[in-house]
Amino acid sequence: MLVLSKKKASISARLSTSLVICISIICIVFISLNYLKKQKQSHALLLKKAQEYKKLITSSLEIPLWDIDRDNIREISKSYIHNNNLICRLFIFDPMNRVIFSHQKKDFKNSFQLKWDVVHDEDSIGRIEMGISSELFSQRNKALFVSGMQTLLVVIILISLTTGFFLKAVLKKPFQELNFIVESYASGQYDQSKNQSSYVEFEQFVNVLNQMAEKIIKQNETLEKRVIERTQKLNEANQELKKLAVLAEEANKSKSEFLTNVSHELRTPMNGILGMSSILKDLVADEGQLQCIQILENSAQDLLKLINDLLDFSSLDTGQFKLEKTDFDIMNTIQIVLELFHIKAKTKGISLKQTIGKDVPKTIVGDPIRLQQIIANLVDNAIKFSNTGTVHIDVSLQSESPAFYILNFSVIDTGIGIQKQDMKYLFKLFSQVDASVTRKYGGTGLGLIICKKLVDLMEGEIGVKSKKEKGSTFWFTACFEKQKQRSENI
Repeated sequence: MLVLSKKKASISARLSTSLVICISIICIVFISLNYLKKQKQSHALLLKKAQEYKKLITSSLEIPLWDIDRDNIREISKSYIHNNNLICRLFIFDPMNRVIFSHQKKDFKNSFQLKWDVVHDEDSIGRIEMGISSELFSQRNKALFVSGMQTLLVVIILISLTTGFFLKAVLKKPFQELNFIVESYASGQYDQSKNQSSYVEFEQFVNVLNQMAEKIIKQNETLEKRVIERTQKLNEANQELKKLAVLAEEANKSKSEFLTNVSHELRTPMNGILGMSSILKDLVADEGQLQCIQILENSAQDLLKLINDLLDFSSLDTGQFKLEKTDFDIMNTIQIVLELFHIKAKTKGISLKQTIGKDVPKTIVGDPIRLQQIIANLVDNAIKFSNTGTVHIDVSLQSESPAFYILNFSVIDTGIGIQKQDMKYLFKLFSQVDASVTRKYGGTGLGLIICKKLVDLMEGEIGVKSKKEKGSTFWFTACFEKQKQRSENI
């Protein structure tokens, strides 16, 4: 508000205010100095009066004090008290310091005090205490000060009205002229505003504005040319980008269709190979031949898993993938994963464990197949990169709302671990931490990409905590709906 008021104040008002302030300060200083001078003069006069009263009272009371005429002393003292406004306190003491007369008015506290002994023939015949009031002089000085300030106020009002009107009348015309010139520039009418001011004070300012107008005109012409050129270039570039975008979209669509078709075509013969290998295992009794059939079946299973991953990735990448919503038992889902990898883990001497928190609901609404796929991918990697120890699945309730659960899943292993600087390669398409790891353990890194995309669909997050040679913990969160019956009861 202070800034706005300063912006709206006119120059004439500011000049008038400054003039009034200067005059006010000078007058206040003059009145204050005059008041102090009067105070000093009053004090000097008060001292002079006090000395005069001292002589009068001493001469008047010397004989009565010598005669110890108490009645006469009281009469004389009363006359001084009643006939003089300056004396506000008067005490008369005899030689034995006994009070003969005492009187004091209400204003004795702010009085000038005098004490002296009355001497006759060099003997003290009594003592007098007198108080001279300064109230009368103070009131006169204050009245003069107040009248001076009132006069100053009237003068200030008159000066404000006079100077304000005078300055406004004098400054109005030159500022109207300058305002017209500036408004011409503001509206872009540079040619119409090229004139000279009739006031010397504004002549240099107007010349600078004229020079600035010439520069602005030249710059506007240059900018218009640049804008036209760059607009043409941008239009051409946009056309090229549109063509490239159409081509990229068509290429991406063709890639996805090709990947889907090829994957579907590969699944049919792969399922045939798996079926025939299962039949051969029942027909062949030779141990060597059974071992060869088992190798064939394992290779086919790995290839089929890769094909399924490619199909899932293609569906997720094109945005055509949708999660199912069905009631399922979380404990059964975890148990299916453990049974799926029981033999593989046992072969490597790895024990599988699970921990499900007490506050984890038994039944939730979601896609159990895709949840199982995520956990299975993480458990498969944990077993793959562990030579011994345990793989532990932990499920806990992270938070709960009236309609949803957010569960936290962790797969903890005692495998080879990952260095901190290598974690940036995780969850990236067809990438692994180290080329030597790929040669030793195999894999494309596609599984973690699918896990991340599925977790995103489940409105969750996925991450990893790991140390080299100390194991890894892959965790993810997922959002599940509550069963309708239970949420209604709540």
